[in-house]
Amino acid sequence: MAAKVISGKEQMAPVTQHSGQIIDVESVKCECCGLTEECTPAYIGRVRERYEGRWICGLCAEAVKDESLRSHSNITTGEAVKRHMKFHKAFKSSIPPLNPTEDLISAMKQLLRRSLDSPKKDGSRSLGRSNSCFSAIPGRRSH
Repeated sequence: MAAKVISGKEQMAPVTQHSGQIIDVESVKCECCGLTEECTPAYIGRVRERYEGRWICGLCAEAVKDESLRSHSNITTGEAVKRHMKFHKAFKSSIPPLNPTEDLISAMKQLLRRSLDSPKKDGSRSLGRSNSCFSAIPGRRSH
């Protein structure tokens, strides 16, 4: 997929997909981390609707979900976004990491661990497994 970015905030840039269909995209910046992405206007609208008029990237959206799940009281999505933005602001003002790639990997690992360890509000997000996958391999015996 090819895209032509027009300079300026949220201007339209046509994109031609492999099927030959032309789709308009906008360049939009995450209000939490500043990441810029190109998305369709419909997608941008859905994200802004979900996050009280703010556009946030997928990584920050996951952090907001995690913030909501870890909260001991029911908080609104808006409050979870505010908490994440506060955390991100404090993180950005700290000393820059020596190795940004390793720091990002470590942060993602920590986020995943917290999301797996946090109490679930509903039982639909379970990622555990009940048995070892090795017992299903032919010729393999459990010890």
